[in-house]
Amino acid sequence: MKVRTKKQIEKKVKEIWTDEGSVDTEISVKKDRVDITLSSMYSPPGLSFANLKALSEFFETDNINDADGFASPGCDTCDYGSSYGFTLVITP
Repeated sequence: MKVRTKKQIEKKVKEIWTDEGSVDTEISVKKDRVDITLSSMYSPPGLSFANLKALSEFFETDNINDADGFASPGCDTCDYGSSYGFTLVITP
């Protein structure tokens, strides 16, 4: 797995999910692991083979897992304030 800085990862994630509108990202870089959490209000960001392939090429690894999907509803009538998304775990 190619080592990348948090800033490089943030830039790449914004490039890959550029058509998704407002996507919140949280990135955790550890010794042999990178966790990328993507979320948005109302519905989760899209996740496609093209997204995973771009990350795979960027990190030079095929070990990318969708480890955690989550849904946190918001307002009972309009869902404002909700958070839906997933965490990708990238390892060597």
